[in-house]
Amino acid sequence: MKGSPYAVLLLAVLFVSCGSILVRLTEAPALAISFYRVGLATLMLLPFAASGARTSWPKTTTRQRLVLVAGGVALALHFATWIASLSYTSIAASVLLVNTAPIFAVVLSHVFLHERAPGAVLVAIPVASVGAAMIALGDQDASPGTLFGNLLALTGGLMLGAYHVIGRGLRAALPLNAYVLGVWGTAAVTLGILATVLGVPLSGYGRGSWLGFLALALVPTLGGHGLQNKALRLLPAPTVGLFLLGEPIGASVLAFFVFDEVPGTWTLAGGVIVLAALAFVLTRSGESARLPSPQSSDGSS
Repeated sequence: MKGSPYAVLLLAVLFVSCGSILVRLTEAPALAISFYRVGLATLMLLPFAASGARTSWPKTTTRQRLVLVAGGVALALHFATWIASLSYTSIAASVLLVNTAPIFAVVLSHVFLHERAPGAVLVAIPVASVGAAMIALGDQDASPGTLFGNLLALTGGLMLGAYHVIGRGLRAALPLNAYVLGVWGTAAVTLGILATVLGVPLSGYGRGSWLGFLALALVPTLGGHGLQNKALRLLPAPTVGLFLLGEPIGASVLAFFVFDEVPGTWTLAGGVIVLAALAFVLTRSGESARLPSPQSSDGSS
């Protein structure tokens, strides 16, 4: 299996599956975790993206710069809400719900860009909605804040879907690293402002928290999404998307071994429905060309 693109893809799935686990292990508020995850990843990317950014950014129009900023703000809100959700609900429910982002992206494209949804998506949207409702509402008795956490995870999926739609045209206009540097940098600044306004401290954390920040920047952010980019050069996008549906499964398995966390019956049942709906769309490779993968190659959960 050495050198196989599937080995690269499996490693990418493993890395992104670690994201929710590392968030739980990092003792800091959600906004601080979000800020340092994106901020440190931006600094690590800078040496590799600086040249492309210097060449391409000055050529962008005012509208494209505004789009870049809007995409970064949407990405910041995605991280802030999804990471916060992990304090209230199970890892399985949170990761499954945030993975509804491709469905949100299609709906937003239809509403704001007047794009016609592919036939497979029209079938998948109501099915995935039923599954998401089962996850969000079914296990709310597990703890008082579970429903709130599920709603935060859904909001994270909505914001990620918005990020996909906002940046669609700009991704083609800029080199990937230059685009990612711009949106990650904007997201980090946005999260820093939110933390300051809301009184969330960005200093005074112990060694364990800093190791958590660093691990989040390295493993799921740079490592996971970097390997996804490599896999996308070697394999068809629908194939990559199908593999990346393994993230909720991988995260749930890791949560069981690390936290003894067992998904509830409704979460499992709803999760099967959501994943089946997304897989149905992704297998329709011709129709699903406009549907983002559950994990974007330029940044997500």
